Amino acid sequence: MPEIISAIDIGTTKICALMAAVTTDSLGRTSLKMLGEGQVASRGIRRGVVVNVPEATAAVGEAIEKCEKSAGHQILGAYVGIAGSHIGTRNSKGVSPVDKRHGITGNDMQRALEGARAVALPENQEVIHTIAREWTVDGQTAVQHPVGMSAFRLEVDAHVVTGSSTAVQNLVQCVVAHGIDVEELVLEPLAANEAVLKPEERRMGVAVVDMGGGTSDLAIFIDNRLCHTVILDMGGNHLTNDVAVGLRCPFETAEELKLRYGSALPERIADDETVWATVFGEKAERSFSRRFVCEVLEARAIEMMEVIGEKLDASGYLDRLPAGLVLTGGCSQLQGLTELGRGVLNMPVRVGTPATNLPITGMSRNLLTPTYSTSVGLLLWGLNADERSIHTRYEADNGANNSSTKWVGQAAKWFKYLLPDRN
Repeated sequence: MPEIISAIDIGTTKICALMAAVTTDSLGRTSLKMLGEGQVASRGIRRGVVVNVPEATAAVGEAIEKCEKSAGHQILGAYVGIAGSHIGTRNSKGVSPVDKRHGITGNDMQRALEGARAVALPENQEVIHTIAREWTVDGQTAVQHPVGMSAFRLEVDAHVVTGSSTAVQNLVQCVVAHGIDVEELVLEPLAANEAVLKPEERRMGVAVVDMGGGTSDLAIFIDNRLCHTVILDMGGNHLTNDVAVGLRCPFETAEELKLRYGSALPERIADDETVWATVFGEKAERSFSRRFVCEVLEARAIEMMEVIGEKLDASGYLDRLPAGLVLTGGCSQLQGLTELGRGVLNMPVRVGTPATNLPITGMSRNLLTPTYSTSVGLLLWGLNADERSIHTRYEADNGANNSSTKWVGQAAKWFKYLLPDRN
């Protein structure tokens, strides 16, 4: 039986489960063949955080069941996306002595990462990722692959991603309640980058923003390395809510209007064009100016782009992004958003979709849209796990016992024994 990789993307608006088989060609190159997919509307999730465990667990179970039914296989373990306003990031340094007789080994790199990971955190925070940004060998900086180099001292400049322990545990619980191991929790912009960024963009310098329903996740890549991440408390639901308030209509009606008639460039809409919608307090539909709806969306879209610009400027990397900004996620599909972004940010802006040249076959047309960038990226993250010489998660292979630094995948296994098995 071929190796199976599964992914579960638990978002504010949707929950998506995917399953794919690993295939190997005659040259030893690995790729994925899609086996199944399942999607349901989110319940019990707000701004990327579980707020109702029973509802969220039930919704996750429905997505898993649909995926397993279409694939004809059971999900035993999955890569699970994580985001939300509770996510924090910081940079940290770690050091490891090196036995010069043998040169730098993977264990030396792991010890350096462990040192970088040992940051002081509040009791309710834990580390999700420790990602090497740059290696220094005996004072020589900007080393990309130190294994095998002769040295006395190895240093790492790492990017540490943290999250609320409560939020992490609640998310894990929603998955392991169905008898599924969490292979790894993956920060969603890291997953999205796997699906939408071009190699030259990642090398030259690019920012990717995964625009979800409740939050937008920003990540900066330079020289093929993650340099900076930040979670923005804004998303597509903010656009929808503005329309709902402006028209005094239900949220679901505003969402439909946004998707069908929305644009971030109202000047391109004819003055006499109208849309119809049912509003509060009235049984019959009323007509509204489509341009007015788009003006409401434009105002919020400008604010969102300005916030992105401020975060890029505060990161210190704004002048090192020749490839500009790549928008992905469901909100990125708003008509005219890229043109507006180019005007506000004065940099290249494009929408990123899972490319047809990815090492995945059998993807449905539905998956080849920005909405599913994170879901597809989680599969690719799993495919590339063995190729990463040093995993971004902490592997406790040296007997470390500090509960605040254990990989959350271990917590998932603990939960599995505490919760009932699936039927």
